[in-house]
Amino acid sequence: MAPLSKTLTHTILPLSSDETAERRGGLRYQITVAAEVIELISGTRFSTRTTDLGPGGCFVDTLMPLPVGSSVRVRLYKDTMAIEALGTVTYSQSGLGMGVAFDSMAPEKARALDAWLTELTQVKPIDLSPHTSIRTPAKTGGSSATSEKLIRLLVKRGVISAADAAALLDDASFF
Repeated sequence: MAPLSKTLTHTILPLSSDETAERRGGLRYQITVAAEVIELISGTRFSTRTTDLGPGGCFVDTLMPLPVGSSVRVRLYKDTMAIEALGTVTYSQSGLGMGVAFDSMAPEKARALDAWLTELTQVKPIDLSPHTSIRTPAKTGGSSATSEKLIRLLVKRGVISAADAAALLDDASFF
């Protein structure tokens, strides 16, 4: 799978709580950003990327994740800005990665993360200029909420990429 860019230009909807209840207690978005994780006791450091990110934590890709309960420092990078938080590994699966719950973050970094998430997940305005063709689907066949949920599930299961999902979500004729 090709790496995704640091910032996404498409709206990515949050995973619904019934899809994530087994792993996390907070809202997360499917956003890929560069990250650095440092295990606090040993000083073990590795560069990675997030696959899910929210105000309360993230999931990071790594072939050899740290054990559940490990205390870590996570640095997330966007352009020239770094957001740092102390956290605890709450989920670990060898060959896949680990979930980290943020325990402590400076208030200014928490505000920056909130602004960053808002920026990366905001809905893009629709171009209504005369040269733009707006297609109306012939038949909806189902609710757009169900379609969006299905797309998120396909990404979660690795059937389609996040980029493909974003393209489907942006395609008005899909719904």
